[in-house]
Amino acid sequence: MLKNFYVRVLVVGAGFLLCSAPVVFADLTNGDFSTPGLYGWTVESGNVSDGGGYALFQEHPVDMLSSLVQEFTLPALALELSFDVAMSSVPGGDHESWPDAFMALLLDPLTFGPLISNPGYTEFYYLDNTGYLETVATVSGNNVSLDVSSLAGLDVFLAFDLLGGDDGMLTSVELDNVNVSVVPAPGALLLGLIGIGTVGTLRRSRMCVVKE
Repeated sequence: MLKNFYVRVLVVGAGFLLCSAPVVFADLTNGDFSTPGLYGWTVESGNVSDGGGYALFQEHPVDMLSSLVQEFTLPALALELSFDVAMSSVPGGDHESWPDAFMALLLDPLTFGPLISNPGYTEFYYLDNTGYLETVATVSGNNVSLDVSSLAGLDVFLAFDLLGGDDGMLTSVELDNVNVSVVPAPGALLLGLIGIGTVGTLRRSRMCVVKE
């Protein structure tokens, strides 16, 4: 009976760990923007500033494009790239034809070609201020997550762009919690199983003491 109990503990523990892979930060700097001044990121153009714990994109009156970028290496066990984004618009600016749009791009740092993208486009995530969304990522509320397991171990160039259109609106975007989740390493899995097994042993021992 005791042997069967340990087997059940190990099986349940393995299933639990595999279904709830821990989230860790990869070789990505300041993804939660907790370090002031957009440390680790580069503002390539336009109006991107430190919003106090997030990156604030604001439509620029001259430069149509406001861009924030970072180059980093995805870990060997990379699973998902995710981030939180919130867009808001107020009346203002010129009014002609196209809407303001926020885009996320994952590019090859050497060729700047897309590594993952919407079919026929460069970006993998596109949201404009009319609410139109086109993406190959998974979206849940303000959270966006992209499967990057096929790119594990590669250098990538991540870019977030706010493109101001002549739609009579001034748009701003708040970006936060940019991170990469990874599959737990075998060592972490083993430690987790040992921990769950220990808890099960202690619980079994207490039950025996109570019965006696």
